[in-house]
Amino acid sequence: MNDGLKSHFLNLYSMVMADGEVSTKEKMELYRIGEEFYNVRPEEFDRLLLSDEILFYIPQTEEEKILYLYDFALIAWADDKVSDEEIQVLKSFALRFGVQEGEVQPLVDLLLEKAKEHISHEDLMREFSE
Repeated sequence: MNDGLKSHFLNLYSMVMADGEVSTKEKMELYRIGEEFYNVRPEEFDRLLLSDEILFYIPQTEEEKILYLYDFALIAWADDKVSDEEIQVLKSFALRFGVQEGEVQPLVDLLLEKAKEHISHEDLMREFSE
């Protein structure tokens, strides 16, 4: 797992913990995202959590930024409810990834809407390219 992906999964775990509860559904969604989109097995993620590596990687491309932020939205919807804390975490990462302040709320709203529908990465990127 490269440093960018390690950072992404540690950041996603912060979304899991954002509302102060680590639900089984959120953790299962994290594992699903890892396996389905990034070919990362749950054991690899568990090892990463136990390591002392602290990384922060800012995605380099617009596509990567959107996909990483979408993964946060998927985690937020994993337990069928989105808390204010989860929305704040998503906004915070959007800003850290370089999204302009005036664009953050519309982007977050769109990503949460698409995550509720549980569309694939490919379908999401198709919508952004139209």
